[in-house]
Amino acid sequence: MVSTRSIAAKAKAKQMKRPSAAAATTHELVLCHDNVVHIACLIAATSSEPIADLLSLRATCKAMHAAAKERDVGRRIPLERMENMKWMENERYIAVVNHLVGASNPDACFIVGVTLIFVHQDMEQGPLFLNKAATAGHKAAAYVLGLLLYKSDEARATGKKYISQVEGDDDEAEAGVGVKRTNRECRRCRKIAEDAVQEATWKVRGQHGRMLVLPEDNHQCTAAGCGVESGWGGYGVFCSDGCRIKHEYSKFFTEVMNYLPYSPHR
Repeated sequence: MVSTRSIAAKAKAKQMKRPSAAAATTHELVLCHDNVVHIACLIAATSSEPIADLLSLRATCKAMHAAAKERDVGRRIPLERMENMKWMENERYIAVVNHLVGASNPDACFIVGVTLIFVHQDMEQGPLFLNKAATAGHKAAAYVLGLLLYKSDEARATGKKYISQVEGDDDEAEAGVGVKRTNRECRRCRKIAEDAVQEATWKVRGQHGRMLVLPEDNHQCTAAGCGVESGWGGYGVFCSDGCRIKHEYSKFFTEVMNYLPYSPHR
């Protein structure tokens, strides 16, 4: 015969093993929030008007409002899809860029880094923002940072590594002598970087156009055809990292000097 006490004990033990309704609900809410954040990230990354669509999303419900404010969502917004806002609502665009920097958005960090360096001559904070963008995979940021580091004797090797990161030949660098270098991606990133500098400096007053002074570099190239454009692609083939970065430094800063105000005392 089973006693009433034993039945009650079994029932109590079973109840203790069963998860509470509150715990189950909390777990489901966590999963739902992650899913909603994923949806918001997709909208941010693919929408033709990401800011407008995210604002509309936030207005739908509390769950969407919370998800759209997550840093991961802000990190996915491509600023190239905000060209209309940049020219028609420039103050709002700048405010959005500064806000997205807080989310470590690579495009925003790149723009702020370029502005700090080429407008405000801030060589402490500017490179930090470029490095943050480059670490997130922003090739144009890695390109500019690599060229800036090339100016310094102590950081020249690091600058070459950033340019290798742009071209994606980090692994090939270990192959040793005889490995050719191209500047396919460098050419694309150079145009992006030149446009960014021009957009950042167009309001800066003063006579523009400085003289370019190349960094002192003991590297002397003796290879025939090094840097000569190859075929219809327009990119060059280089014998070494040193020749490639020297070429890119000259190309980029020759153009950028046209946008910077000239000062005879600098």
